[in-house]
Amino acid sequence: MREDQEFQDWGPEGDSGWTQEQDDRLRASLGALRHDVDAAGIPDVRFVMRRAGRQRHRAVAGIAAGAAAVLGLSWIGFQSMEDGATTAPPAGTSTPTTERDDATEEPTEEPTGTDGESPDAALVAPDDLVLAESGGPELSLFVPPALWESEAFTGGAATEAGMGEFESTALFDCDPDDVTWGAEDEGTFGIMGVWSGGSAFANQRVRVLDSPDAAAAYVNDLDAALANCEAPAEADNIVLDVQPLELSGAFRITTNFKDGTDPMTDFYYVVQHDGTPAAVSTFRLIDWSGEATDDEAVSEFERLADLVTGN
Repeated sequence: MREDQEFQDWGPEGDSGWTQEQDDRLRASLGALRHDVDAAGIPDVRFVMRRAGRQRHRAVAGIAAGAAAVLGLSWIGFQSMEDGATTAPPAGTSTPTTERDDATEEPTEEPTGTDGESPDAALVAPDDLVLAESGGPELSLFVPPALWESEAFTGGAATEAGMGEFESTALFDCDPDDVTWGAEDEGTFGIMGVWSGGSAFANQRVRVLDSPDAAAAYVNDLDAALANCEAPAEADNIVLDVQPLELSGAFRITTNFKDGTDPMTDFYYVVQHDGTPAAVSTFRLIDWSGEATDDEAVSEFERLADLVTGN
């Protein structure tokens, strides 16, 4: 409805039940929603994944709530014009959800513990991965989605594969891996996102090079990029604190925001596979609790790597 359009009662006898007051409320809700959308802004693409967990989540939740209010008012108006009934859903009975919430599978009776003894419970499926155009690595090189469950990073909650979509092959701000086409001399790759409790918290990227020596060089490049990672000069609100862990190839990166936003901590681990030495996995764990320790991250990386490096 245009702002300059005057209210009209479209009932056959002028008694449709759609009142001027309801019309004003709808206009106000639409205006508030438009303001929220305009105010939300578009973050720098290089840092959208950094702030998505906190600021974008809060912004989207607020906008979704406004949209729900508009939808509720529209439902009231529609029902009034149809038959005068007021069968709108009760207020407060729905909450914003993510696509992953809607797509969560029903729990199975099979055990999905972290000991790796039940691989058939949640094997990686091709649809769970983003793959190179030329094809992807062997599925056995990925940790089955259900086996990412951990006390430190999911609070013991179950885990599942995320949507097979991505914005880039890069898993961290200074990541030099940006090859997506899978040319022969660049190797092939696959990326899996892992979710828990309706939020993304982990990634595993597997790239298979043409030789073990090429894979070792790739590991060295990633390690150097992690160790020397800094926010670019134009990102004047962000300061990165990079610390190596007591595990070769593992790092903690804390993103601090000068505007007072709570810091975010990610852990990364780059490892060359033992059984498939031309393959390299890059693991990422997001510490949403802000309480995971370096030792817990190291223990988790070792556990995850043990599930795949023998393949």
